[in-house]
This record gives sequence, C-alpha cells and structure tokens, in this order.
Amino acid sequence: MGINLIAMLTNHDKTVPGAKSVFEENRAAKTGCWGFKDVGIELSDAKALVASMKAEGKTTFMEPLIESEEGCLEAAQFAIDCGFEYVIGMEFYESVAQKLKGTGIQYFPTCGRRAGIPRMLYGTVQEIIDDAKRILSVDGVAGICLSVYRYCDGDPEVMAMEFARQISAPMIVTGSIGNDARLNFVKAMKPWGFTIGSALFDDSFGHYDHISDKLDMLLEKLEQ
Repeated sequence: MGINLIAMLTNHDKTVPGAKSVFEENRAAKTGCWGFKDVGIELSDAKALVASMKAEGKTTFMEPLIESEEGCLEAAQFAIDCGFEYVIGMEFYESVAQKLKGTGIQYFPTCGRRAGIPRMLYGTVQEIIDDAKRILSVDGVAGICLSVYRYCDGDPEVMAMEFARQISAPMIVTGSIGNDARLNFVKAMKPWGFTIGSALFDDSFGHYDHISDKLDMLLEKLEQ
C-alpha cells in the first residue's frame, strides 16, 4: 500500500469558504482521503460536507487546532456528530482517547511540545520520540501525527528520519508540505499518510485550474 495523500480543504489553518462546493467540484480526484478543520465551518455544514465525501467513497479526516482538554473533548464530540473516520493532529489527552473509543473514529494525536498558530514543534529529537511512545502506549490511540516542517529546534528532516526509525506505528506527516523537495522527503520517509492543505490553494506546486488536477499530479509523483 502506498502513502495516503490527505487532501485538506483548509487554507491558513481554517476550513476554506464554500468547502462543500470546492469538494464537489474536485471529487473526481484520485485520492481517497479528504478532510478539513473544525475552524471556519458550522456544525451543520460540516455534517453535510462529511456526508458528501462519504457518498463519493472518500475516507474523512478532521484536524482540530485545540490545545485545552475541554476544547479537545468538544472537538471529539464535533467529530462524532459529523461522522468523521479519523481525528488527527490534535493535542493528546487520554480522556479524548476514551471518548472516541468504540465510535469507529481512528485517533491520531500529535506529539511533542507545540505552540502558536501555525503550531510549531519544539524539543529535542528524543523528547519528541519519547512523547510519541507515551501516547501510543495508551489504549484507543491508533497512530501519531508529526509536524516535520514545523520543527524549530533542529533539522526537521534529521528529526523525522530518527522518529521514523524508532516509531513503528502508523504516522501522518502534517503541515507545510509545499514543494517538490519536501514531497520527495515524505516519499522517502514513507509515512502512513500526509496532509496537503494550503498548497492546494496557491501555486506552490505550480498553477492548476482545478485542485483535482493538482492532487492527481501529486499522486503521480508519489508513485514514480
């Protein structure tokens, strides 16, 4: 199985306006994984968007930008109410793992010390790896997210390769995959998946008239 490309209908860490229309205009894209954030969209619209994605046979991902335990529990309820299949990138809490347990939602929290929006990653390489191991030991956690190119305390790629060497669980790379060099690194790293958000809405990978064409191009690059 190849690397899962997760198309996120987000720009500057918010769900884009008219996200449902954007999805429906690009639903023919070959990627089977689509998602968005809980910021910039109302619950009723989020439910409709998830339903539209599922009707097209897509797997759905929600990526909250919440740090407090109370906020993360509310985001988990939002995901349950919408019928998402994955919750990714959120701050880890055991209470959230318990809340999502039995719902069918796969929980991929983030690891390491995070701060700011966009949320940057701090700490030594081993501290980040040890935090991931701690999180993955908790019942109800299906995998882990790593914000490779948000890492501030060293070389992001050196950190990521050591992380991949020590962590065998499914991993999603999130944030700032916006050029061929970074895409090629992700390809070499071979995570379970990675997210593409803002780069779908700018010319980071060149100009395309349709997001679906850009996504298909990215998948072709992954398969080369």
